[in-house]
Amino acid sequence: MQSEVFEMKNLRYFPHERNVYFKGKLLTVRDFESEQRYFNDKRRLTNRLLHGGGVVCGLQVIAVDEKQISVEAGVALDYLGREIVLPEPVKLKLSMMEGFSNNDYAKNVYVCLAYDEKGKEQVFSVSETVEQEMAEYNRVAEGYRLFIKEEAPHPASIEGVQLVEQRVLLYADPQVRIWQATPRYVNPGEVFSLQLHIEKTVQTSRVQFHYKLDAPGLTVLESSDGSVSFLEPVDAKETDYVVSIPIKAGWDRGTVELAVLGGKAEVRLGDRLVHTDLLSVGKIEITPDDLVERLVSDYYNRKLDQVTQANEQPFLYLAKVCLLQMNATYVIEKVVPVPFGEYVYTPALLQKLAMRAQKGKQVEQRSPADSFRVTTRVKEIAAGDKAQFDVSYDNLASVYQFELGLPRPGKAYEQVATGVVEIPIEPYSSNWPFGVKIGNRYFSEELKHSLGKGNVYVSAGIEDSHADVIDELLSQHEQVMYGHSSVFDDSEYATDAAHFAVGVIVYPQKGTFRIGVQVKGPVQTDRARIRWWAIKPLVAGTEDVAFQDSQE
Repeated sequence: MQSEVFEMKNLRYFPHERNVYFKGKLLTVRDFESEQRYFNDKRRLTNRLLHGGGVVCGLQVIAVDEKQISVEAGVALDYLGREIVLPEPVKLKLSMMEGFSNNDYAKNVYVCLAYDEKGKEQVFSVSETVEQEMAEYNRVAEGYRLFIKEEAPHPASIEGVQLVEQRVLLYADPQVRIWQATPRYVNPGEVFSLQLHIEKTVQTSRVQFHYKLDAPGLTVLESSDGSVSFLEPVDAKETDYVVSIPIKAGWDRGTVELAVLGGKAEVRLGDRLVHTDLLSVGKIEITPDDLVERLVSDYYNRKLDQVTQANEQPFLYLAKVCLLQMNATYVIEKVVPVPFGEYVYTPALLQKLAMRAQKGKQVEQRSPADSFRVTTRVKEIAAGDKAQFDVSYDNLASVYQFELGLPRPGKAYEQVATGVVEIPIEPYSSNWPFGVKIGNRYFSEELKHSLGKGNVYVSAGIEDSHADVIDELLSQHEQVMYGHSSVFDDSEYATDAAHFAVGVIVYPQKGTFRIGVQVKGPVQTDRARIRWWAIKPLVAGTEDVAFQDSQE
């Protein structure tokens, strides 16, 4: 019987061969397989080269409870260009998934997604060589496989990252992983960031890391002796840290090796000190070329074999799940979605991101001699203070900083919206002396107050509007009655409005509310006109004031 998993026979997708049809041609299994392979390979090659691998939409991983996760429906492309579709959410117990081991529960595990194929609809066929019935699959169902990996990938193995930066693994054990990222190219005199990434399990002790950089032509700006270090805050409970260390490039062109002074780094896990051999942490090329043009040139100069080589593990890391060990079992502490940034970015999304980055980009200019940089920044100061303008110069980094301080506007503490709604009530009837049955209740549609989601206070009152014969020629008399209107019964202020009781239901998660009225006394009208006010406190630091008047 044929295997249930149909492996791809050609992971390179080329050369492409297309069927030729002519009258009298005898079509065999080979011809039909070639027909399907032609279109599949071309589509997958396009996916592979133009889109890459990653999540396209959906596929969020969330913790359902302490033991289970749910993977939402979605679409992804693997690194061979194959489409992976989850048509509906899947709920799984973590310890029952493929790849989960029970040897240690205080760890991080990774939820992975891979393309999969399975045969379906078994039928019987007669072999061409053996005259006996054989079972074959009539269809191939394209699907997916969810499983667990208990080791993180090498930071440099994620597709595409090596084009723009160099990633070096500095230290790794089952509880802690430390790696470093530096740009491949920098300009002479440029200040760039060396980034330390620290990943640890929830129950790992406090982490410290330190080494001294020995790289002629590079200066660590915040250290006099070239120290590159990380010290985890005492009360921190994070599992991922990123530390940016500013470094200034020299003016000599060429490739600089990032050597480690003494060839060792220190790692301290709580009270335990570990020395790890660390001779070199990468290379950086100092070049006067335009960096973007250089990276684009590298991208298009890649060899075909390099681009199309089959990935040995063409799966995606959907989430990192941090586990706590509780006695003889585990609990899910938190879930980190797509921990290695494996997304497919469409051209439309990239265009919008580029436009947004351009708008928010800090103004930066260089002198013609490229000997210093100028940056500007606008900051907010207290309301009522005078505007400020400061200029500073960092001699080591060769940076002029212009800073403008503008006073914040007067702060409001509430957002307010108001409106009017008319609620139809039972029409006049000869069965009741005053037209409307006392005790009847009427309700509005669900109304939007336009203040967004969250807790909102809504006050509503009956609006009484009438005109007598003389006042009609002059002006119209209006009044709005709030609260317990019965206090005005049998007084000179009593009107039809006093014979209505008003109530409000607020739906915080929907940003809406509903108004209800009940007839408490004799009225002669076919509708109740309600004036409402919605009030929402501003969160700390919010400056915008919303005051809206809407007619629902």
